[in-house]
Amino acid sequence: MTAARGGELKIELGRRYRFAAAHRLHSAQMSDAENARIYGKCNNAYGHGHNYVVEVSVSGDVDPATGMIANLADLDQFVQREVIEPFDHRSLNEEVDAFRAEVPTTENLCLEIYRRLKAFPKAKLERVRVEETSNNSFEYAGEEAISGSDVAR
Repeated sequence: MTAARGGELKIELGRRYRFAAAHRLHSAQMSDAENARIYGKCNNAYGHGHNYVVEVSVSGDVDPATGMIANLADLDQFVQREVIEPFDHRSLNEEVDAFRAEVPTTENLCLEIYRRLKAFPKAKLERVRVEETSNNSFEYAGEEAISGSDVAR
């Protein structure tokens, strides 16, 4: 909890979800040799899978009647419909339209999940973090978060 402008409190709610999916890192714009060089074993023609962990952070005003930013059941249903159902136990390359032409790196997966969850009507989506392995995680906080910063792209 931190003080925001005007003494208002900004509170974030974090929620963790899990799904399993397969992908192959391969770009149609590159040769097979280039794909193999860039993506290594992740370019395996048969693909490979991960048990992804997705962390979603939302913020909003605390409703005085409920004491909550958003009802967890509402958030869970939204994430289930927008992310878990379309991705869980799927081949991202073959079964998710967003990745038919886009390489399903976890960076791109993180962006796609953010895009899908941005429409949550009960609170403001702050960021999405996707953990691919115990060593790799990716986080995206939206264009608004970087537009005013000194981040070089």
